[in-house]
Amino acid sequence: MFTSLRFRLWLTYALVVGVVLSIAGAAILVYLINNPSEDRRELQRLRLISTILVQRSQIFANSLGNSSTERLEQAVSRADAFASARVVIFDSEGLLLADSRSASGAELPEWSRLIQRKLNPSRIFSDSDGRQWLYVLTPMKGGYYMLVASQRAKAPVLTILRDEFMAPFVRGAVIALVLSLLLAFWIAHWVTAPLKQMSEAAHSVSAGAYRRLKLTGPAEVRALAHSLNEMAERVEASKRSQRDFIANVSHDLKTPLTSIQGFAQAILDGTAQDPQASRGAAQVIFDEAGRMYRMVQDLLELARLDSGVANLERLPINLGHLLRETVEKFTPQASRAQVNLRLIEEEPLAQPGETFPIMIGDSDRLSQVFSNLVDNALKYTPAGGDVALSAQTREGWVEIRVIDSGPGIPQDELPRIFERFYQTDKARGGNRRGVGLGLAIAREIVQAHGGTIAAFNRAAADTQSPDNPVTGSIFLVRLPVIKPDDATLVRRRS
Repeated sequence: MFTSLRFRLWLTYALVVGVVLSIAGAAILVYLINNPSEDRRELQRLRLISTILVQRSQIFANSLGNSSTERLEQAVSRADAFASARVVIFDSEGLLLADSRSASGAELPEWSRLIQRKLNPSRIFSDSDGRQWLYVLTPMKGGYYMLVASQRAKAPVLTILRDEFMAPFVRGAVIALVLSLLLAFWIAHWVTAPLKQMSEAAHSVSAGAYRRLKLTGPAEVRALAHSLNEMAERVEASKRSQRDFIANVSHDLKTPLTSIQGFAQAILDGTAQDPQASRGAAQVIFDEAGRMYRMVQDLLELARLDSGVANLERLPINLGHLLRETVEKFTPQASRAQVNLRLIEEEPLAQPGETFPIMIGDSDRLSQVFSNLVDNALKYTPAGGDVALSAQTREGWVEIRVIDSGPGIPQDELPRIFERFYQTDKARGGNRRGVGLGLAIAREIVQAHGGTIAAFNRAAADTQSPDNPVTGSIFLVRLPVIKPDDATLVRRRS
């Protein structure tokens, strides 16, 4: 409990509220100890007394005119008794003439300090004994000054705590603290509830159960939930792909191994005694071993591409020349299948002296991609059909399309055709079996060149002839191109 995020959030809010209330209480307590309201009332009384004494300045006039110190002392003493305040008279130079409480021994500050403090709104000075006085300094006729002061009173702390003001303040502070703690608990629950759901969802993913999270809570929490949903989907797809991979590898290895074992047993048992039967058995063994070898080679190729250790050349490529070579290489196969294979050269691709733009990449690997796509198109296109390669540039990209007029790809299988060992042979053409790795390798090669590859059906793409829909599929490869004056060509990797 004490290590949970919810408790820590609640404790943080509680500490913040406690600190704020403590600071506010301490400030109020200091305010009450300084007693400013009492100071204001006392200063108001001193101003009133000073005004009355100045108006009756004839009390001091004879004493000041005769320069009689004794009579002036008696006058300020009578004023002190009348006002219950200390009365002091200064001349124009600041010389102390009379002090009603000179016998107390509490000496006044220097005249210059009193004059400076006159401008200070606090109107407080400390005597020689360290006691604080509230005072009012008022000018009189003849250039004299009268200072009326009273000792500043400080209320004891215990008295303040027993004051009637403290009871409602304490009740309000307690109510505020309780409400703040309840609100802090709700906020902590509001923040941590989605995180708890994410933790449970992540745990369920590790157990093999995949469920989507609701996107609730703050924006950052919703973003995290969205990322976890994407992660769960990818993990699920990876698990499914892994299961399919194991099942397909097992199946594709079992078939040739069964053939090899059976024909090898026939040779050992003497069943294939005549030279022709022995040669036929050996040929089957050779073909099946070659098929397994190609499968292993494809798997190794995929592993290298996945890990990023495949050695890809980064050299200028004449894409037009590469596509023409691909068409020429498959022309004999197209003739045997009675399929029309052609390259569509479009004007927007033209560069000075060339038909297609220059690219940077590995020509052998890209030739492998286009060869795989054309070979598949020829296999699944019936006699009399068409297979075409076309390309066009769009905003720094070249789009190469391999278009066939075959039966197309089932719509529900389109998202999975680039998975390893996934085959659509049953739907697209019967007995033309492969190992299901060609498109997976093509995708890895295209992605290694910074491009993308996708597949869709021509019927879905062609919306101009709904009454007479076309058939077949389209494989779209998008690769980045460079400008003719681009000086950032990547050299061959060492």
